[in-house]
Amino acid sequence: MLNMDFAQSLTLSYDPDRWQPSPAAGVWRYPLEREAAESGHVTSLVRFQPGSVFAEHEHPLGEEFWVLEGTFSDENGDHEAGSYVRHPPGSRHRAFSRTGCVIFVKLNQFDESDSELKAIREAQGLWLTGEHGFRRLSLHRYGGVNTSLLEFADGGRFPACCYRAGLEILVLQGQLSDGKQTLGPLSWLRLAPMSVPELNAIGHTRLWVRTGHLASSMPVNQTG
Repeated sequence: MLNMDFAQSLTLSYDPDRWQPSPAAGVWRYPLEREAAESGHVTSLVRFQPGSVFAEHEHPLGEEFWVLEGTFSDENGDHEAGSYVRHPPGSRHRAFSRTGCVIFVKLNQFDESDSELKAIREAQGLWLTGEHGFRRLSLHRYGGVNTSLLEFADGGRFPACCYRAGLEILVLQGQLSDGKQTLGPLSWLRLAPMSVPELNAIGHTRLWVRTGHLASSMPVNQTG
């Protein structure tokens, strides 16, 4: 297991040396949290080299991903950078990329009753501007769990209301400071419920954000 104690807050700066080959030729993975080698709860970055294919596989408890670079493809179509896609529990697909891509993917983390198939392109979404100096695009909501994009045009403090039930962030662009270090693109944070850190965006910053998903998570002993 890797980083599966959800009562532990984690801050992982991006390190390009952490990429690992997957069982599929030309497909590389950057693990962030993982229950087992090829099954169970997984959060990772995945990189497809041009022309690479990942064989048909099932998502027992769903799959969702955000396309960071390039174009990801499957039987449902082509998903360009800036796309958010959800495949419900029990779904299957064959994944590939003609020109190469990088995605942020979460596997087997859905509520069993969350059966919505969804594909959203950022450019077509409805951004809402808040009073705290950032704008927000909602990607998905279900059972108290919220997934969204946050964009700070010129820096600002991350809203403290989002911490109570757990918080997960992937830095997409710009920089995020936690008071101890400054985190650049592809850095990942997972903050345990009731954590109250002070997070501040520096300059033009964009974040993938999830809240509410750790409130009922039971700690799992990490074995390495």
